Amino acid sequence: MFGSVDIKTRPLKLAFLVDPNSPKQVREAIRLSSTLWGGVYFPIIQLHKRLPVTWREKPLRPPSASSVILGYVEAFDPDVLVQISTKSIPQYIANVGLRIIKPEDVWREIDEERNLSPRFGIGLFEILNEVFQENFKFKAKYPIKIVFPKLPKQFSLFWAGVFGDIPSHLNRPLREHYYKPLEIDTPEFKIEDIDKLIARNVLFPRRITYHGINTFSRSGYRGNAYVFFMDATKVEDVVDYWNLRALGKAVFPVPKQLKENPKLKELVIGFLKAHRQPWRHNPKFTEHASILGARSCSMEEMEGYAKTLKIKRDPKDSSSDPFFALQHWYPRVWDEWARDKDGAVPSDLYGDAEDSIDIFDAKEIRVTFRSLLPKFVRNFRYHGEPRCANEVSFRFYGTGEYMAEVFPKSSGDKFIRAISGWTSLRGDWRVGRNGLVKLVKDTYNRTQAVPLSEKVYFAWLEDRGWKPKLSASGLLAKRIYKKLDGYLSTLKNEKLLGLLEHMNGGSVQRNGSPVEKNAINQERDLLVGEVKRRLHDISQERNLHDHMIKRGFFRLGLRLQCPHCIRHSWYPLQSIEDSFSCPRCLDTFNAVGNLDSAIWSYKTTGPFSVANYAEGAYAVLLTLDFFDERNLATMRMTPTTSFMAEAQDKRNLEADFAAFWQDSIFGEKKDGLLFGECKTYGKFKAKDFERMKYLAKTFPGAVLVFSTLRKSLSPQEIKGIASIAKQGRRYWKPERPINPVMILTGTELLSDFGPPYCWEDSQKKKFDRVAGLLDICDTTQQIYLNLPSWHKDWDEKWEKKYQRRMANKRKRENPTPS
Repeated sequence: MFGSVDIKTRPLKLAFLVDPNSPKQVREAIRLSSTLWGGVYFPIIQLHKRLPVTWREKPLRPPSASSVILGYVEAFDPDVLVQISTKSIPQYIANVGLRIIKPEDVWREIDEERNLSPRFGIGLFEILNEVFQENFKFKAKYPIKIVFPKLPKQFSLFWAGVFGDIPSHLNRPLREHYYKPLEIDTPEFKIEDIDKLIARNVLFPRRITYHGINTFSRSGYRGNAYVFFMDATKVEDVVDYWNLRALGKAVFPVPKQLKENPKLKELVIGFLKAHRQPWRHNPKFTEHASILGARSCSMEEMEGYAKTLKIKRDPKDSSSDPFFALQHWYPRVWDEWARDKDGAVPSDLYGDAEDSIDIFDAKEIRVTFRSLLPKFVRNFRYHGEPRCANEVSFRFYGTGEYMAEVFPKSSGDKFIRAISGWTSLRGDWRVGRNGLVKLVKDTYNRTQAVPLSEKVYFAWLEDRGWKPKLSASGLLAKRIYKKLDGYLSTLKNEKLLGLLEHMNGGSVQRNGSPVEKNAINQERDLLVGEVKRRLHDISQERNLHDHMIKRGFFRLGLRLQCPHCIRHSWYPLQSIEDSFSCPRCLDTFNAVGNLDSAIWSYKTTGPFSVANYAEGAYAVLLTLDFFDERNLATMRMTPTTSFMAEAQDKRNLEADFAAFWQDSIFGEKKDGLLFGECKTYGKFKAKDFERMKYLAKTFPGAVLVFSTLRKSLSPQEIKGIASIAKQGRRYWKPERPINPVMILTGTELLSDFGPPYCWEDSQKKKFDRVAGLLDICDTTQQIYLNLPSWHKDWDEKWEKKYQRRMANKRKRENPTPS
């Protein structure tokens, strides 16, 4: 086994839950954010029971308040929720499974003499210590300035959102320990001096919070810079401004109350110019910022302001593109489908500390690592609450077990125990947007068990009331996988599978291809020379014989004739002695005098000696191998082989394989569940269809895979699978059917190349842009079931609904006279 464990450090991410339109609570959230590492990226979420009127844009139906709140939590992926709201937290938020704390918990145990660190996260004082070491301990050539401006009473909440604000109980230690060494200035804020305050060499509280943080945009170039035209008196606008910047965007706020201010207008023009970037390969085209109107502002107000911006074009500018675009809708952070389309995916945040642990020839699937802190933080042994977070990802090859690479967002006890490996560390691990997250409370070295796929999947099922266990076929597949150290390409040969089936007593054609009805007889031994010849014919590019001997496919023995019953029998190498016992007539005879006519031959051994193509295990393993990164470079999985699961109040589950999957296409991640029904050369029957229908009903959103080593399906199979596929095409959530169906045949499973390269030329040309698991579902339905694409299906249904609605409207407006 070899692989790597990658560890990256990032801030402990908080999200603040506040009552709607509460300036006091929003101010408290801003103040807490201004004192914590990464605080500028912490969202403020208003707990609306019903969305305000400003959200209701005709003709679109507004989303529900709960879906918006949960959408914000899902998008920003916080580690901890801070309840500033004085009302009880709705149960749907508690069900998310995140820890909820009070605002006073963050800085509870501060001690000016010994401890200036918050209980949760890394605090302002630790960042200032680093700023001193970098910029003030020695005289800098290009000095920076630290400014804590005194904010005016007018629009004070807005200006707090711009510059940050410090809680009153932290002002004393700041003055006593930091004002003089850091030469902190506290001027009265004046709008005429705003250009000096926001200069690049000036640090104010909000800017200090992103010290040492690198951001990675997940939205490409879509909407990375905004001029936000807003009302400085509206709490909702201030929250939207804060959250827009928390996405990792460059945002310049323009209160409509100050829209005529010449200094502000000059800065806006400079901002728009700075974010008008020509394309590298074609400077005639540019990326540019957008002027975005807050919900409280009308489109006419925003357009009127935009017309007042007189921007002079540089004579060297070869592009005719505008300096900005007008955007009348707020990026839909809460909407899973629209989030990527609007460029509203929050940026990933990373500190400067990271580690990669390479693993070579490890006999145990365990790894020793130390939790990481950002480099500017003083090392410590233990802290009562998490200070930062480490994102941990695994990549293993050549393992004898399926390793977990994808994790569902679950807070169940058994699941958390499965991913942590330590019962005592239950609260230290969670599943985030990018995988496993370790909440760092200490920096002790720990030896951690790498999560096994089967263990993770079964723990997840157990938390839902099921009692899963591997079936006989699943255990057999697991043994074969272990024997091959996860390298399953050896099995991608129909003739080789036929040779093994023949030796195991199965019925195959002379060339090794399958027969329609496989009758199982007694196992057969084959001469060593014949096996070598057949394997050479199967693969002339490599020494398949030696490879299979090394992997334990065969055992060596003698085919020997009994002098008493004149019948041949096979004796394994370890049973060769001075005399033999005939298994047929039970007489014994001496080896001397009878070995001259003996012939060396092979029999299959271990899991490779099971007939019916290893009870279907080969088909399961080849299907799982189809999803390997060699075929689908964008895929990661946490699979388990064939299993059954019982529940007291539910019908039993059964699947030939299952998996958690994650697909990353052009930076956009999709994930979910997957269940499979496999046939080697048999046919799918009614009981198989019923089993898959039950899985679809029990797990909405799950992908259903039908796989067979045959190259085509019978009419009855097409009818049965098409029925399930049509049911599964019902629109579920953004651009996804409720149960996508995938069909895989020997064309895909026995090929060394993934789609579209495994298909014939006409299909390869037609589906040359297929990318990702859901695309393959849609494409294989078109290829094997002759169905249209599900997007075409949806368009036709929506068009019919629209026509019916318009017809009904016409009837209402023009009733037929009686």
